[in-house]
Amino acid sequence: MATETFFALESFFMNQQFYVVTDGSAIGNPGPGGWAAVLVNGRMQWEISGACSWTTISEMELMAAIQALRSIPAGSKVNLCSDSDYLIRGMKYLTTRWRNQGWRNRRGLPLQHQGLWRELIQVEKEVHIRWTWVRGHSGHRLQARADALAYAEARQRLLALQHAA
Repeated sequence: MATETFFALESFFMNQQFYVVTDGSAIGNPGPGGWAAVLVNGRMQWEISGACSWTTISEMELMAAIQALRSIPAGSKVNLCSDSDYLIRGMKYLTTRWRNQGWRNRRGLPLQHQGLWRELIQVEKEVHIRWTWVRGHSGHRLQARADALAYAEARQRLLALQHAA
């Protein structure tokens, strides 16, 4: 029965349109970090989030996008919004160049966060995506929510680390 329900939901969401807003946070940068995404499909809205003990904001921005796209059925149309210029510019303009340069930057140095970029490229292939930059802390309701969730995850991880010490 559970499998039938899963396939019914999967076929319902197939070729659906999703609006996704992601954000990442790190306290200390590097330090404890969190990522979050707010996903909208029609009238349905839900949130996902997670944390890491030692990370950077850039890593959490990438992880938020990866986890959001993993949670959306293949074949769906997605408008993914982020306040991370690093994420949006990377996916829109730079990944092809990085691949052609052997995952090296313009100075010939190995690209930072290469594993996360490769993973993001793989999950991106499963959906039809539009990458959109939104200004952070500008009153965008869903971006503010993703920001608050990501920071809460980072803060919770920091408190857990302090308690364990």
